[in-house]
Amino acid sequence: MEDLTSGIGASTLLTEQEIIDAISFVNQGAKEDNLSQIVRYSKRMYFVAVNTDVSSREIAEQYEGFGSYISQGDTDGLVRFIRTDMPLMELRISEDPLLQGRAAVAFLANSCAMSARSGGLPVNRCFEITQNYLRLANDTSNEELVHYLMLPMMLELAKAVSIEGLAYTHPLSHHAMTYVRSHLSEPLDGDSVAEACGVSRKTLCTRFKVETGETFAAYVRRVRIERARRLLDTSEFEISHIAYQTGFSSQSHFQTAFKEATGLTPREWRLREVRSI
Repeated sequence: MEDLTSGIGASTLLTEQEIIDAISFVNQGAKEDNLSQIVRYSKRMYFVAVNTDVSSREIAEQYEGFGSYISQGDTDGLVRFIRTDMPLMELRISEDPLLQGRAAVAFLANSCAMSARSGGLPVNRCFEITQNYLRLANDTSNEELVHYLMLPMMLELAKAVSIEGLAYTHPLSHHAMTYVRSHLSEPLDGDSVAEACGVSRKTLCTRFKVETGETFAAYVRRVRIERARRLLDTSEFEISHIAYQTGFSSQSHFQTAFKEATGLTPREWRLREVRSI
């Protein structure tokens, strides 16, 4: 079994324990003793390559989910997002498992690097981090270990954003985003979030728009819909419960907002054709 920690550790922000803890969490909290054991997680995570069985929209939605947490520097949220029964979807590039794995890492690296850049991480740091993982993917001849690189790469980009990116370049917006994601089931009007951030509502809304290009209200609505979509896909909660969990004032408000954002009602979204992978 190859020891990838020596290669990753050369420049990573992640500690070996952070990698172990994260992958153990993905594996439903299983306790693992060392990396030679946890490296097998890709089989239990159902990493698969797909072609026409899954639509490009579904793949795009999953990568949007990865990107939303990376751009916020939210490593905990990213791990929670990944820890579902939904497989990691890849566009099929090659019948060779090793070449397929390398292509998947390269595609994911490009997508996640763009998200990290939107979170304020400098271009050179995005390049440095992703190139390290691409090099490791190209150096190994073990197709399973290639997939093992995906989670640490996403986690490191998210952590870099939180340390070097948005938290420093746009501290107020970063604080507001973090507060919103951790209090999503609560009313999140501009006044309450501004108070939590220690500024006036006008200051919060003005700076948020300037720093992110999105109004604060639009951001809250988008995050609520993202969370709702995920709950509809990965839980059996009643729609009324999901509306409550995502902070909508009523089920009817939730249904209206969800359809405006996705083109489907929550029920239609849940009952849409589920393709086997």
